[in-house]
Amino acid sequence: MDSTSSSQDKGLSLYKDRIAWIFVLICPAFFASNMVMARAMVGVFPPIAMAFMRWFLVALVVFAVLMAYRKIPFAILRAEAKSILWLASLGMGLCGGPVYMAGELTTATNIGLIYSAAPLCIALLAFIRFDEPLRMVQVAGLAMGLFGVLAIIARGDLGFLTALRFNGGDLLILMAMVSFSIYSLGLKYSASSLTQFQRFGAMAFGGALWHLPFVIWEIADRGPWPEWNITIVMALMVLVFSASLGAYLSYGFIVTRLGATIAGSTLYLSPIYSAAMAVLFLGEVIELYHIIAACFILPGLWLVSRKEP
Repeated sequence: MDSTSSSQDKGLSLYKDRIAWIFVLICPAFFASNMVMARAMVGVFPPIAMAFMRWFLVALVVFAVLMAYRKIPFAILRAEAKSILWLASLGMGLCGGPVYMAGELTTATNIGLIYSAAPLCIALLAFIRFDEPLRMVQVAGLAMGLFGVLAIIARGDLGFLTALRFNGGDLLILMAMVSFSIYSLGLKYSASSLTQFQRFGAMAFGGALWHLPFVIWEIADRGPWPEWNITIVMALMVLVFSASLGAYLSYGFIVTRLGATIAGSTLYLSPIYSAAMAVLFLGEVIELYHIIAACFILPGLWLVSRKEP
């Protein structure tokens, strides 16, 4: 009986790992949708307000689902409140409104360049703080992925990078990149008795709370929110169901099953998905440098994911 149970557990674990690898390919598309919507909403809806509404609506959706199944463990939520709020401030707060604000201050090129360092930051922090192994083959994979991202950002001309200038918006993105790296490790190494869905809903609510005082400041500084229209509603729906529920739940599952380093390396795929979305929705054309970049990013992701020496 014990042998049968052990075999079943092993089979279930293997099945979950395979699902996680599928999410490795899907998750970056969810994150890329956030980048596309953030660019589209500049000048349409205030950045902090957009981040607040995003996480408030996500919390409502999760709360409604949990209420329907009577799965809200209030005692556990109270016990883990500090951990939840800490993770929410990292993954939903500092990676929320400040990123949308940065889009008004700096270029998309600089944002992509800085965020592309997240997998390296995650791997380095995991190695330093949690003794996660980092073998040379993984370092090579991370370097290949970074080179591929740089090829996309520089549009095939790496000499272009020498002309970059950094401003306050770049510092906001740098802060968000480090914050997301710590958040990724926190998901894995902070114990929780909540299910992934319960924990995510609680963090979404924490993210809305984090933004609330800044929303008040934004209204005082910029004036009332614009009139709601179909564009704003549709954008928020994409942010809620794709960029939030889809992205964070799949990312959290990858972190749990495959580790923070592999999860972080999926960010290298986001530029590819962003380019594809630009072709579909913005009428842009795939260039040669996109293909060259993919030839570095995809093998790099494979090298980072290798478990054997």
